[in-house]
Amino acid sequence: MIKLAIMGGFLGAGKTTLILNLAKRYRELGLKVGIVTNDQGSDLVDTEFLKSEGFSVMEVEGGCFCCNFDVFTEKVDELAKVNFPDIILAEPVGSCTDLIATIFKPLINNDVFLESYVKTFSYSPLSIVVDPKRVKRVMMEEENNLFPNEINYLFDKQLQEASLILLNKIDLLSEDDRQNIISYLKKKYCGTEVIPISAKEKTGLDYLANLLIDEDMVKLNTLDIDYTVYGAAEAYLGWLNAACYVKLEKAIDVSQMMIDIIENCQKQFKLAKSEIAHLKLYAIAQEDYLKVSLVSVDEYPDFNKKMEKDQSEFNLIINARVNAAPAYLEKTIKDVVSEVKEAYHATLQDFKVECFAPSQPNPKYRMK
Repeated sequence: MIKLAIMGGFLGAGKTTLILNLAKRYRELGLKVGIVTNDQGSDLVDTEFLKSEGFSVMEVEGGCFCCNFDVFTEKVDELAKVNFPDIILAEPVGSCTDLIATIFKPLINNDVFLESYVKTFSYSPLSIVVDPKRVKRVMMEEENNLFPNEINYLFDKQLQEASLILLNKIDLLSEDDRQNIISYLKKKYCGTEVIPISAKEKTGLDYLANLLIDEDMVKLNTLDIDYTVYGAAEAYLGWLNAACYVKLEKAIDVSQMMIDIIENCQKQFKLAKSEIAHLKLYAIAQEDYLKVSLVSVDEYPDFNKKMEKDQSEFNLIINARVNAAPAYLEKTIKDVVSEVKEAYHATLQDFKVECFAPSQPNPKYRMK
């Protein structure tokens, strides 16, 4: 029996880092792992990052799992048939919710599938990863929150339907802050287990890894959700994916160049009072790579990995999810990249950009 673990949560919560380190832990235990990533567009940083770590990764593009349900089941089916994993870790789009009604119930109700679908899955409890600073800003300190009410509504709904709330990044919290946030979440989402973890530092991952393998999904209550508000929340976010090949006159510290791009973007979005949900840069040079992320206009960039050597050529992927109109988001990213390119005397080849606001969510199945 293959275990399918769906791990949701808002943009920037640390889902990919968690999935990576869980996958590494399962590999250490002798278990085979498959991973399914998800994005509203293409050229997803997380897919390339996870592949670079040697894992079998499938990607569902152009919308969330629920709106691309057939593609999602095809990818899961392919992983199951080709790779024979013990567990598949699936990461839905960070602006997605209502997963019980649109994913779990259709998965469990086998008659909705094609004959070819592998019906040998069991399902781990729905895990929702949450950034503690986002909890404080959105829920506990509302005056410090730059997101509109619709996005706050989406954030709350994600937590409402969780079987497990994974309070991530506890390594960045004081003991008092940690206990206050845990107490708040337990009181607000009564009956839901709150598990403090640090995906980056691997704190709490052994307990979680065992739980996802050993426990089955039992909470199957359909979420009470207003799809008009949910759709408005997704539409508020500008969604940008860009990719290019960068050539320089001499080898440089690519990490510093990426910091320059991120900090310039951060400055512009802060001036415009456009909150960053997630900004990710991924650079790949031969057998080396880096990944750096930013999750707020008020935070510091965080490297998952830096390049070990200076480089003169590399591929660059940029993913930005910002509370801004797509036209403004695209112009800002292009202007910043152009400024940094000139500062480093770089040339960009095959620079392509897609930028949009997600359309109204329209799941194929929604089972009450």
